[in-house]
Amino acid sequence: MNLYLDSRNQLISLGFKELVRTIFGDLHVEWHSGIPQIAQGLSAKDQVVVYNFTDNFQELESNLKRTPEDTFIKVVLILNGDVGHLPKLVSYGVSGFIDVNCTIPDLKEAFQKILHNQNYYCEVVWSKILNQDDEAASPTNFSLTKREIEIVDRLLLGKSTMEISKELGLSPHTVQTHRKNCFKKLKVKSLSELLLFEMENQVFKKQ
Repeated sequence: MNLYLDSRNQLISLGFKELVRTIFGDLHVEWHSGIPQIAQGLSAKDQVVVYNFTDNFQELESNLKRTPEDTFIKVVLILNGDVGHLPKLVSYGVSGFIDVNCTIPDLKEAFQKILHNQNYYCEVVWSKILNQDDEAASPTNFSLTKREIEIVDRLLLGKSTMEISKELGLSPHTVQTHRKNCFKKLKVKSLSELLLFEMENQVFKKQ
């Protein structure tokens, strides 16, 4: 795997690199500031670009807009950044959001998911999103049943169909049916859209 690290804060990025190496062993690391020079001939899943995000939203947004689509996996390493900008970053193809204070298990889970075409928000980041000061709407406003709310809550925590099935004592088929009904009621078509919906509307905000 090729790992491209943001060079603007090398101390943080070096620490991140060492953490990733504890998970994957040998990997090719290059530095970038802005738009990375992506290697040719490798698939997107073999190339991960990490951007540092503090208060540089406009710069980060510009870089993401100018980078080629579907050539690598984009990850944002959050260094005290405003999580209110995350929905916009998702729209530019960012697959993972990892807080600088995340744990090694968080990091392992992040790469397991983003390398399998799933979006990932580490627990620290998701907690920040769910605890923003914006007033939250109620899931019942969207006619979701208690069971459907339980399903969505777990989807937003990144749980798989099998994990939800075991936790709630339901068959995988039943979980999938509930998931389909939830998506229809919330007018979303994918887990990424569900995450964006929650960031923008704070419907399932934890109290």
